[in-house]
Amino acid sequence: MELVHPKLLWLLCLLAIPILIHLFHFRRHKTLFFSSLKFIKFIEQENKSTKKLKNLLILFARLLALTAIILAFAQPIIEKGNLKHSAGKNVLAIYIDNSFSMSAKGTEGELLSEAREMARRMLKNTPLETSILLSTNKLDGIEQRLISKIEALDYLDKIELTPINRNLEDVINWQRSFLDKENLEQQKLGNRQYIYLSDFQESAFVMNQIEADKSHFYYPIQLLPQDPSNIYIDSVWFGSPIHKKGETNELFVQIKNDANQESTNLELDLEIGKTKRTSFIDIEAGKKSIISFQITEQEIGQKNGKVSINDKQLYWDDDFYFSYRVADYSNTLIINGEASSENVAKVFNIESFFKTKSIKDVEFTKDQLNQCDFVILNGLNSISSGLDEDLVEFNKMGGSVFIFPGNANNSSEYSHFFKELKLPQLGPINTNGLKIDQINFKDPFFKGVFEKENANLNLPSITKSYSCRNLKQETAFPLISFRNGSPLLLKSKENAYLFLSSLSPDFGNFIGNALFPTILLRAGELSTKNYPLFALIGEENKIAVLNPILNDQALKLIGNESEFIPVIQKVANQNFISISGMEAIEKLKAGNYSIQTDEEIGLLALNYSRNESSVSYKNEKEIEAAFKDKGISNCFYKKIENGQSLSDIEVGKPFEYWKFCLVLGLLFITAEIVLLKFMK
Repeated sequence: MELVHPKLLWLLCLLAIPILIHLFHFRRHKTLFFSSLKFIKFIEQENKSTKKLKNLLILFARLLALTAIILAFAQPIIEKGNLKHSAGKNVLAIYIDNSFSMSAKGTEGELLSEAREMARRMLKNTPLETSILLSTNKLDGIEQRLISKIEALDYLDKIELTPINRNLEDVINWQRSFLDKENLEQQKLGNRQYIYLSDFQESAFVMNQIEADKSHFYYPIQLLPQDPSNIYIDSVWFGSPIHKKGETNELFVQIKNDANQESTNLELDLEIGKTKRTSFIDIEAGKKSIISFQITEQEIGQKNGKVSINDKQLYWDDDFYFSYRVADYSNTLIINGEASSENVAKVFNIESFFKTKSIKDVEFTKDQLNQCDFVILNGLNSISSGLDEDLVEFNKMGGSVFIFPGNANNSSEYSHFFKELKLPQLGPINTNGLKIDQINFKDPFFKGVFEKENANLNLPSITKSYSCRNLKQETAFPLISFRNGSPLLLKSKENAYLFLSSLSPDFGNFIGNALFPTILLRAGELSTKNYPLFALIGEENKIAVLNPILNDQALKLIGNESEFIPVIQKVANQNFISISGMEAIEKLKAGNYSIQTDEEIGLLALNYSRNESSVSYKNEKEIEAAFKDKGISNCFYKKIENGQSLSDIEVGKPFEYWKFCLVLGLLFITAEIVLLKFMK
């Protein structure tokens, strides 16, 4: 047992007062006149024991009454667990997980609704003088303050679902950091009790960087849904990134059944503009299923799309949005050098999809890259520093570069250029083992180019080829290789292509083979600038703005129900849209958006992250063990499965005895009055 105000125990010195009263008051002598001393002796002998008992009982009643009252003011308590009382204002810190997974159905409604009602019941039983720290996944400045019980009850009604997903480690450290700072700088805080109302999904249960705490209470309260299952759309993609009018493309939709039972006859709806399709599918328990739709483009321009399913459990991941552009042409610039080949321009002149311009390297100016998608360096033995810098900037802005070296390539002048494009440096000319042996048919570059993989293709002969130095597979990978293992055609992750032989006749007859126009046209088709098919809200990604933005123009994302001004990051002369950060997560909703300045310049589809779609929860042993391993000894776990109203939630507060002491004091005072009045 401990005392909240132990200094008040000095008042026990007042117990000497009734003792002194007893010693001096009840021993005073009175003179009585009687005619016979015999009567006095009889009375004294008869009442001596009774008076002595009465006086002692009165003394004990007074002492006990005074002691009980003093103890009541000192406030005796017995702490639960190993807690020690500390002076200061007590704090009740409540965290309510309001991520999308809390939209699952419990016995009495959504888990978030049950969590709010449980918090309400706790707050009603909390002493009025207790300070409240009420937080959700926002963890912003509004929540970073101590509020009263009345304010906390009012804030509960404002808590709604949010796409913000926090791990437990961030929440605990955020609460501790704020309360430690408050205790140090603002006011002295007493006991702290931490309550966590969550479903404790495995994806968010991280407790790596947490310090030990043996001084306060921790209450992980787990709310579980009736049906722990979910069916959701995981992703969408096209079979080919190229979209042309009149051509058929294949749209793939991946759906996951994260449940213990098979889903039959699940309806999948597709909507692209005015086109609507429906498919019915069966998915085994715990499996993924990929459904495809054949899409034939009838019109050019921007396209918005959406695929939807009807899941009975969680709804936020039942829709998946995407957008793309059906291009009507692609701008190609051919820069010719000393060892150029006129066949390069001929390849593009026979395709109406390409608008092609050919110039000499000495005629190049930077403005020729405006609105250009694809640049081909045709037989340049050297590259000027100006052209080098302009093409590197063009590539970083999303443009594609295809390099055919000259017949006497100056590798030192190309060194910086290749390094920036993540391509290997050119080495000496090689003449051995140059039979083309391998085409990487499985690479997306060749997808749809050949009807089937054919090892007996009529391949061109190469007599000379440049070797390459410092080839790193993580930055550049071969599309076509020789028998000796060296590459002939490389593609870097920066969307740059390098042909390691010259188009001069003495290097081989590559330009006379059907493979030559095939790879050029394919590279040109893949170079058409587009916004991504979709992006995930909150994830760190840079979306290149394909149109120039003037200084006085504001870029906006405008959807059906919202308008958002994103953060614009500028790298060199390229602008990038950022949809990460708390503001974007809070204000953006999944859907199709128009990218606008003074006019529409593109479309962008945004989706919520699927991190919480997999419904896998921590169990009691895992949760308790995690707290214990981090040195949190006062942890009291509780699981809510049958509804919050049927659960007795007792917030761990010390047993207080001051009321009991006060009642005892009143009883002893009453006993004293009874003794004085009725005991003769």
